[in-house]
Amino acid sequence: MTTLGEILERLSEPSEVYRILAEAGGTAMISRLNQAAKAAGDDPCDVALHAVRAFAEKADGEAWTKLVGCVQNSPSPAGACLGEMIAWSLRR
Repeated sequence: MTTLGEILERLSEPSEVYRILAEAGGTAMISRLNQAAKAAGDDPCDVALHAVRAFAEKADGEAWTKLVGCVQNSPSPAGACLGEMIAWSLRR
């Protein structure tokens, strides 16, 4: 199983961000990520990394519980984890 650290190392390449999200069926999340990056004048990788950092630093217990549930029930835990962290960040 891939660890969160290994996933984060792969987020420096846009193709990896997209691949990880696509593995989990996250085509809608890819679109949302691209829109957020464009609106911020930023790179999608940077937006994804910021979302992960923000989640790790600021998410409450409920958000972590939801994340664990998403990861446990997914055939692509890495994609589910990344997608949920980005979704959480974009809702803020």
